[in-house]
Amino acid sequence: MNRILTILTVAMLSSAVARADNPAQASAAPSSPGIDDGQVANLKDAKWMAPKAPEIPAGALASLVAGDPKTGPSVAYAKFPAGYHFPSHWHSHAEYTVLLSGKAKLTVDGKSHELVPGSYLVIPAKAHHEVVCGAESECVLLTRRAGAIDYHFDK
Repeated sequence: MNRILTILTVAMLSSAVARADNPAQASAAPSSPGIDDGQVANLKDAKWMAPKAPEIPAGALASLVAGDPKTGPSVAYAKFPAGYHFPSHWHSHAEYTVLLSGKAKLTVDGKSHELVPGSYLVIPAKAHHEVVCGAESECVLLTRRAGAIDYHFDK
């Protein structure tokens, strides 16, 4: 799940915010808002993209909401099709997630948890985790990451 968000958000990010005093930058697309900037994000407006990393099973999508996952904290949506399995991995920073729709099974350091819409989870830094979306419908999550995203997949 986290790797998908990282890869997708990196692909989505563009150049810095255009500056009025530099015409060359004026045509550049603005960056996403900072994670603490005032904003309202609506899931219906998400710009979904598929990850390009070969380690991530096909079918996952993500949409950046705020921040720059390459350099620091970020917020993003993730969407998995019914029955999708995101393999076990860990990150250097904590992540905070809410399951918005669907049902899923999250396993963190060997302990499984059943998730339903509204479930909130905190995955500590370096905790090995994986998620399996239930077979009955897709899963949509909103995740805030405490630092730049890195993925370390378990063998």
